[in-house]
Amino acid sequence: MKFAIYKYELVKTNTKELFQENKSVYDNAQVYFGNLFNANQLNLYQVSNKDGLPQCFPNSILKTRNGVTLMRVCNVKHVTLWQDYHENKEESNPYCFVIIDNRFGIGQIAIERSGAFDSNTDKVRDILQESFHAVLAPLGFSIEIRAKVRTRDFWEAIEEQMTQKNERIQKVVFEFPNPDKVGPVDASPVMTDRLRFLASLASATGAARSSFKVDADKEGTLTLDRTKEDLAQMVALCCNNGYHISVHFEQFGVYRNGDVIRALYNIDKGLLDDFINGQSVLGDREGTCFGLINKLDYIREQTKEYENITPVKEGRKRKYRRAV
Repeated sequence: MKFAIYKYELVKTNTKELFQENKSVYDNAQVYFGNLFNANQLNLYQVSNKDGLPQCFPNSILKTRNGVTLMRVCNVKHVTLWQDYHENKEESNPYCFVIIDNRFGIGQIAIERSGAFDSNTDKVRDILQESFHAVLAPLGFSIEIRAKVRTRDFWEAIEEQMTQKNERIQKVVFEFPNPDKVGPVDASPVMTDRLRFLASLASATGAARSSFKVDADKEGTLTLDRTKEDLAQMVALCCNNGYHISVHFEQFGVYRNGDVIRALYNIDKGLLDDFINGQSVLGDREGTCFGLINKLDYIREQTKEYENITPVKEGRKRKYRRAV
């Protein structure tokens, strides 16, 4: 299973803080946040952009161990069923796994990339952030959940997916303009002539832009090799002029030149099951630990140089003030 990795921070807000024994609640923010997971489920919701009403999302907390919580978050979909010539709409609740690593000083969340939320982990992130804020705001702090990303050179990004993660490339699309209609083009005369030839194939329709697409067969994969001169020159042409190259991976999704690379890691279902059942493994140090926590430590080490970005939500302003 693929999980997108996020970093979260508990930050003070401008709202009035509550105090307990003359000590700010924020001084123990992680403790208060961790207490949320002592229940069987959370109150997860999101206010609709359409009618302004909250939509609740069923969920269940499967297990919390050593500051790490594993839970399921369900979406709410409606499916149409026909029976005895009558149409019936029923609610369906597909789910994804969410791992919240609230160990002291870490603050990491892993969200499964699942069809339950259309493979968009940011949808789950938005639900979590809005719901957590509603609980934490009265205590004088809020939460910011940011995706872990990094910017890579085109070839480095492609080779990482192909060699390190054994990804299959299903399709590649090169988009480019007609050099007689759009310019200037930063390319050698030879490449400009080739571009002009490709563009001429679409000239009969009067198109100013066209694309060149290659597809793998059903079980095969395309190969992008920078040592292939013609291919390398085509990539350079697109990168130097801001033209799009879309590389469609089987699991990772679509990568476009210039895109940031999201932290996306495999976490075996068996590690989740062992965590729930209390099955531990030998640790690097003395004693035992859980395989899932070992995996989280590995991911944290691998992503320590990544940047953290907050997706911008459109259509509705936040209902809380920016943390300071």
